[in-house]
Order: sequence, then C-alpha cells, then structure tokens
Amino acid sequence: MAAVETATVVSDQTETDVNDTDVEVELEDFQERITDPFDPERIKIRTVNIVVDQLVSRISHHEIDLAPDFQRLRGIWRDSQKSRLIESLLLRIPIPLFYVSANESDIWSVVDGIQRMSTIYDFINGEFTLNGLEYLSQLDGKGHDELPRAMQRRISETQLVINVIEPGTPAEVMFNVFHRINTGGMTLNGQEIRHAMYPGGAREYLMKLADSDEFQEATDGSINQMRMADRECVLRFLAFHIRPWESYSAKSLDSYLGSVMEELNLRFDQDAFDELEDDFKRAMVAASKIFGKDAFRKPRAKNGRRRPINRALFEAWSVELARCSAQDISTLVRGRRAVQLRFRRLMKDDGDFERSVSYSTGSQQRVLKRFQSIKEIVADAIL
Repeated sequence: MAAVETATVVSDQTETDVNDTDVEVELEDFQERITDPFDPERIKIRTVNIVVDQLVSRISHHEIDLAPDFQRLRGIWRDSQKSRLIESLLLRIPIPLFYVSANESDIWSVVDGIQRMSTIYDFINGEFTLNGLEYLSQLDGKGHDELPRAMQRRISETQLVINVIEPGTPAEVMFNVFHRINTGGMTLNGQEIRHAMYPGGAREYLMKLADSDEFQEATDGSINQMRMADRECVLRFLAFHIRPWESYSAKSLDSYLGSVMEELNLRFDQDAFDELEDDFKRAMVAASKIFGKDAFRKPRAKNGRRRPINRALFEAWSVELARCSAQDISTLVRGRRAVQLRFRRLMKDDGDFERSVSYSTGSQQRVLKRFQSIKEIVADAIL
C-alpha cells in the first residue's frame, strides 16, 4: 500500500513554479502579516462536496472562473503530470482539497487548485491523452472517450472537497486566509491573492500596462510574469499615483494595494484609465533614459553584477517621475549622471533609506522615507 500512496502527491507545484522573478524579495514577504487580531466569527468559509460531473458542469456554464492568467498559468503542467492526476482519480486516491472565492451570485474564482481543476476539465473534453501512468499503464495513449465506461464513471463520480470563502468575509480577513493556504505546495503571494479577491477590469488593466513596451523596456524585460510580480509593480505605481504618498497611513501595504484594486474596479472610467496609462508610460520612458538597464534597481554589486528589480524603488521612482513635467524630465535626462551618483550615495550613506526599500517596506515610516528621499533627488536635479 505504501507504494500506491506515492501517487497521491498531485499538487499544483511544478519545477517552473519558482520565486526567481528578477524582483528582489522583501523581508516582509516571509513574515506573518497580522498586526491587529480579527474576530474569528468574521471568517465565513463553507466546505462543499461535489462530484467531478458537477465541477465540469459549473466550468462549462462559466460558474467557475479558472482565471487562466492567475498564479501558475493554466496549462503549465506536462501531460505526464496531468496523467498522474487522472490516474489518482481512477485509483480512487484522494487528491488535495480546493479553495475558491465566491461572489454574491455564487460564481467561484479559483484560489488554489487551478491546475487540478483545468486538468480534469480538459481531460474529459478530450484535450489530452494519458501517458506515463505508474499503475494503469494499460491505459497509456487513451483519451477520456476511449476509456471503458466503468473508468469514465469512476472519474465522473469522484468526490471533490472544496472550501468556499464566502463573499461576506471582510477583505483583510480573506487576504490572511488566502495567505495561509499552502495545499498545493506553494504559498500564494500578495498579488495572486488580490487577483482572486478583486475580479474585474483592474485585472486586465494591470496586465495591459505590464505588457506595454514602455514597461518592458524600463525593466529590461526581466520580470518573470508567472507569479504576477510585474502586475504588482504596476499596481504599486497606481496606488501611490492615485493616492498621494504623503497621505499614506495604512496598517499594511497588502490591504492598501487591495483597496486600490477595488477602487480601480468600481470608480474609474476609460478616460481615467487612459490618463493613468499616459502617466505610467511617461514615467517608464523617463526611467529608461535616466538609468538605462539599471532602472528600479539598487546599485550594482562590487563585482558588477546587476541586482534585481526592487519594487519599493519602482514605486518611488516611477511615481516621482510621473509628477514631473516634460521639461523637468528633459533636465533629469541631461543630468542623469549626477542623478545616478546622488542615488548611489543615498543607498550607501543613508541606512534608513536602504532599510526603507529592503525591510518592512509597507510601514508608514519607511514608505514616507523612501518617497521623500527620491523626491529630494529629483528636486535638486531640476533646480
């Protein structure tokens, strides 16, 4: 029996699920984020049991949002990995539970389990055939419709356990619940959680700006899109551009960014989006001209190695550059060597600034410190 149990480990993690996104990891990413205890009664999660047939029906009727651009992109599994999941169903081996977020119409957005759900759906719809099976090798090469009826029924009647986070659960509570989910072998990061919590136009808007030529040029195309680090950079710009950093007083950057996504979904029209896009692209072009391939990065190491994109530096520099007039940007570009030198000295000599872009970057003190310091560099350069 012990040998069979090795087949139960079918998760959404693959060797392509890595944190190496060429974005510097901030220390707070690995810390518990609860600063104010919340009332456990406000957590509204129900557990439902459905069979595979019901899952397929929900997906077919667009009652489950697989969000193919969310987290580990749909279709990233190899056929052999997909086949092992189907083999687990055929062997009646339980697979990990799923987490979804429900809206008021009981439409589910997948938070954890997108690979498993899409694999089951795709197999039943004939998108791939089985191969590399460990225990049912006689089924290699067969698609769903080629399986004996008893095998098809075994799949369709398989019970799945799904945890549904109800729409009444407060956003800050949902965020913490999502952050603790680790059933698939990889903890969700902040932007993946926001993507699940705030479906709407903001999702597509962040993706559009992250895919823009200006952003790709400014970041040297170096940010791996797999874990949405690129979209978080864009969101951090929008957050502090829409709401002036001088008034920042949030208890956590995660909740602040979430509220901005919600605002983008609810309050902004196309004209507002167009204006923000123009500001964003202008800042990206300016950063490219001033810093070249070192934009939004800490100064190079002594061995000349280029450092990853730093999200805190990205938001501070991009927001300040977006505030500049065309004439100011021309002045900064002409004096770029002095700007670069001033920035290197700031990183070397001001420990408070270095910490403000490295540790607990969402605290009010550190947000204000980095923005104020970058503002002073820009102001001195354009005088």
